[in-house]
Amino acid sequence: MTLYNSPDASLTYNSLLDTLHLSYNAAHLSGSFGEAYHRALEEMLAQNVDKLLVDLKRNAPPTDEADALLQPLTSILPGHLQRPLFIAAVVSEGQYQYQVGNSLASASLPPSQVEFNYFTSRRDATQWLSEN
Repeated sequence: MTLYNSPDASLTYNSLLDTLHLSYNAAHLSGSFGEAYHRALEEMLAQNVDKLLVDLKRNAPPTDEADALLQPLTSILPGHLQRPLFIAAVVSEGQYQYQVGNSLASASLPPSQVEFNYFTSRRDATQWLSEN
């Protein structure tokens, strides 16, 4: 079921996996990503869905976008969640190296009840979500 659709992004719900899937297709992260990502986080709460797969694999490596995924977690999600949430971001190998190697030390930390992981494989991300 499609919950959100724009030229750059789509948000769908997979009832078999009980997972939201945000697919972002633009060449670079922009304001449209922020809008779609905020919508996905809000839908997690509204639809009572604990898992989100954020697919950014087609995008160029970020430069000043280090907090684009972690910062909204602290501003959108309530401080005390009723249940744990699991978010998997699928990124390219270059993005993964950038995010893990350079930005995590200076990035915002997600709320304690949010498990957030980067993956370079959609299959690995889906497997991780299904195990949680």
